[in-house]
Amino acid sequence: MKNKIYLWLFAILLSITACQKEDNLTLSGTRDPFAPDPKATDEESVLRRSFYENTGCYLLFNDTLRHEYKGLDAYGNPYYETELIGLEWSMTSVQGSRFIFDYLETQNQKQQTADFLQTYLIPYVQNILPYSILAVNKIDQYDEKSGVYQYQSSPSSYSNMRCLALNVSSLWKEGIDKTTYAQSICYNIILASWGGDPSYYYYGGLAEEFFNVTRKRPYWVYYNDDKAYYDFPYGLGDEDIELFYEVGFLENTNETKTPTTEEDAISYIKACLTITDEEFRSRYGSYEAVMKKYEIIKPLVDATNIQF
Repeated sequence: MKNKIYLWLFAILLSITACQKEDNLTLSGTRDPFAPDPKATDEESVLRRSFYENTGCYLLFNDTLRHEYKGLDAYGNPYYETELIGLEWSMTSVQGSRFIFDYLETQNQKQQTADFLQTYLIPYVQNILPYSILAVNKIDQYDEKSGVYQYQSSPSSYSNMRCLALNVSSLWKEGIDKTTYAQSICYNIILASWGGDPSYYYYGGLAEEFFNVTRKRPYWVYYNDDKAYYDFPYGLGDEDIELFYEVGFLENTNETKTPTTEEDAISYIKACLTITDEEFRSRYGSYEAVMKKYEIIKPLVDATNIQF
């Protein structure tokens, strides 16, 4: 019951912030926490205001949206109202995950990030801009298991309806091709624009049926100690790639387990944007599961109007 109440409140908050994007005010007259203080003159606030004015997307460098002093409690202790981005929240569920971020270290990094996003990335994704982008140097995801949060992965991006968190640390690599890097980020933004719950095959999103093709199909059975397992056996290499095609995966991303839902979708998005329809059908046309997923996802990619 408590989770339902929280989700209801979160839905109201989301609708208020989204509907008031033009003047940065909520219906109650308070400032949108995604926007910097309009009176602030520090370099970061000026940069973030300029970015929003030029793109229509909020730029964040910290996952704390607000931390406001509200007075003293009954015991004379100061108390604050704090609002975080809360990537674990979606419109349909609360994921048992926590996220820890490595923030950008200097104002120069923040300026370089804003310049890169505005010059190289935003022109591609004008039609599917996220509400906000949290730019950081690292994202660590911890999932709850048996009451303890354990490290799960360090994704390049993660999103909910309010924000796309993006690891931009590749910008500091010497000789990076910014155009290619921006295109790789486009794959993540396209996936995020379709919505859905990333913790469960993007349930509820536009691409839900794409994920259902593989989710509802046993990969194949292999036997170990007289038990049957519906998953890939360990040790599959690139020479076994046709086995992946047979069950609907385009890439072997790990060699010890099947691709994640994000890796699966991005491999198809990338294919849709980098090879022609004729090339795709010529290469994968004999694999029923691949073609079924392709027919679902190709129109969704085309609808973004993104072209490289």
